[in-house]
Amino acid sequence: MKLLRLLAPIGLLMSSAVYAGGTLDLSINDNTAALEYDATRMGSPMHISAGYLHHEEDGDLLSFGLNAVDVRSQQSPLRIGVGGKVYGYFTDTNDSGALAIGGFARYMPNELNGLGFGGHAYYSPSVLSFSTTENMVDVGLRIEYMLIPTAMVYLGYRFVEANDEEGDVEIVNAGHFGLRINF
Repeated sequence: MKLLRLLAPIGLLMSSAVYAGGTLDLSINDNTAALEYDATRMGSPMHISAGYLHHEEDGDLLSFGLNAVDVRSQQSPLRIGVGGKVYGYFTDTNDSGALAIGGFARYMPNELNGLGFGGHAYYSPSVLSFSTTENMVDVGLRIEYMLIPTAMVYLGYRFVEANDEEGDVEIVNAGHFGLRINF
């Protein structure tokens, strides 16, 4: 019964019925494919995300995020979120993870006719890292273009690296092309 009382609020929190739409983001290059789902909780500034990144040679990365998003106005060209992400990475030599803090920003003014800029940065010091990870960083920048109100394409760059007891584990350090669909 105690387990049911614990799982019921978590199930309600994660239920798709309480989220206002979402975003599906796919990015690729020759060696990497990434897929991320984002949603904003109705009536609150809470933003959740779940992502998976696969690199042919350097392994896989899973992430789950929770951010508070600035809800000044839907018409504002600037959107900012701050919070954290839990990462798990899986390579040939190491499986580990980290709890990182950081945020994201997106700027898309009407004057640029669909052109926008975005980025994110999350960092985990050793006190928030698991297993053999000493620290971890995930940084990305992108230039976006809105094709239609519900879809945009972008060019971006992402750097994800974990420092562990045996040295640096570079998960991705490359440019990519992406498609983002809002629903």
